[in-house]
Amino acid sequence: MKTTGKRIHAKPAFDADGYQTGMNTLNNEALPALDGASWRPLHGGARPGAGRKPSKREPITLRLRPVVARKLRAAAKREKVSTSDFAERWLVDV
Repeated sequence: MKTTGKRIHAKPAFDADGYQTGMNTLNNEALPALDGASWRPLHGGARPGAGRKPSKREPITLRLRPVVARKLRAAAKREKVSTSDFAERWLVDV
């Protein structure tokens, strides 16, 4: 009897968490041997120089009446600056 060339694969095995186990190839390519010392995640975690750069400004919270807040935002928008920049300039000039 002539064979068709099709391979019969065993059913994959999964662990209790649902991850496939016993894999030694992927797409007919051998998987690299991973020892615990050299393995690192592909992304995520702390990296040198990561994160927001420190500024020389201090964040504060203000409670303004809605009409005052609207006027502040409108004035900042007219001058095409941020609300923080506008408020800081106005307070320094007072």
